[in-house]
Amino acid sequence: MRTSAVTSVLFVGGKRTEALEAARNAGLRVVYTGPVSDMSERHRELVDAAVLLPEFSPRVAVRVAVALHGIVPFDLAYSAGDAYLQAAAQINQELGLRANPLRTVSSVNDKSLMREVLRGIPVGQVAAAQVESPLDLAEFTSANGFPVILKPRGGSASEDVHLISDQDGLTALAERLAFPGGGRGAAPWVVEEYLEGREFSVETHSAAGEHLILAVTEKFKNENFVEIGHVVPARITEEERAALAEETRSVLTALGVEEGPGHTELILTAAGPRLVETHTRPGGDAIVELVKLAAGYDIHEMTFSWLSGKPADVSHEPVAGAAAIWFLTAEQGRVTAVGGEAEAGAGEGVRFAGLSAAVGDTIPEVRGSADRQGEALAVGDDADSALRRARAAIGRLRVEVEPLTPAAAPDQG
Repeated sequence: MRTSAVTSVLFVGGKRTEALEAARNAGLRVVYTGPVSDMSERHRELVDAAVLLPEFSPRVAVRVAVALHGIVPFDLAYSAGDAYLQAAAQINQELGLRANPLRTVSSVNDKSLMREVLRGIPVGQVAAAQVESPLDLAEFTSANGFPVILKPRGGSASEDVHLISDQDGLTALAERLAFPGGGRGAAPWVVEEYLEGREFSVETHSAAGEHLILAVTEKFKNENFVEIGHVVPARITEEERAALAEETRSVLTALGVEEGPGHTELILTAAGPRLVETHTRPGGDAIVELVKLAAGYDIHEMTFSWLSGKPADVSHEPVAGAAAIWFLTAEQGRVTAVGGEAEAGAGEGVRFAGLSAAVGDTIPEVRGSADRQGEALAVGDDADSALRRARAAIGRLRVEVEPLTPAAAPDQG
């Protein structure tokens, strides 16, 4: 149990309310600050006090939270959203509240800093460097060879990840991308060696520096490295599971993670697991629901049970042998018709199926999670059957498009 129990928590941002509900169920007082666009009627039902911002700025959010603490004291700032994690950590440090250290959260959110912190530590190493110019990129490939992966230093949601296979690809990409020296809006990039193998994420809950493995999720991506499916449990051997678990624990310990949910992404290479990235938050894409259905752990419940001073190892009987989610990736164009949700949702084992596309929408190339157009979640006796049912449900969803004229096509640069 946590030695200093939390009685009230400040939530920083986030449109979803499952974590707020878990906090209320644990008997905590709930305070909230974030952009007004995130606030829903359900938020209003759950919070005891709130300060809404016209738009989110970490600097402003920290100042607001410090002022709010003097009026409505809270014991911890918490967020489960990538855009808000850094601000929550800064609030905790500013007010001296016990939580994962700011440096830990910073190194998790900043892919370049994460590699730097882990450099020289005996966990699976990945050649990586921050690049701020095409010359930096060329120097890295000269030293490490091709292929390589280039991604934003502070990226999320699988956005803007590029595979560079050869010198021609490097030259073409370098001409399209914005680098810090190239003008307004440019941001640093991170280049890493390309890891060959299947990808997984390890879902964890940490308590007093001990990392409990809740589940291993098998992940599926498209050619642009955007996640298009997940299944729990992963189809791996016990030896592979043990190796992934050991690597995850080593990474979290090395980065200084003390408590709360974790989501660590790894590639299982021929030489063993290698870290892609990790997060001090639950996995997205309904992974929380997959873990609850197939492993019996309610990640939000565990988080706030631990924070409120109760045991963290809360578990329930799994609902099914496996659970899977699959995403619809429609063709590029302008949407002319949609349908099939009722048929998809009626499939065997399907828990949910829905579309986000609407008539009139313009569908771009799928280069990030926001570009997916629907999803279906299903359960089964095993991973294969759960995946099959989720993919079958996606096959019943209908998104019809008409090609765009060149002038109307979205810019992919």
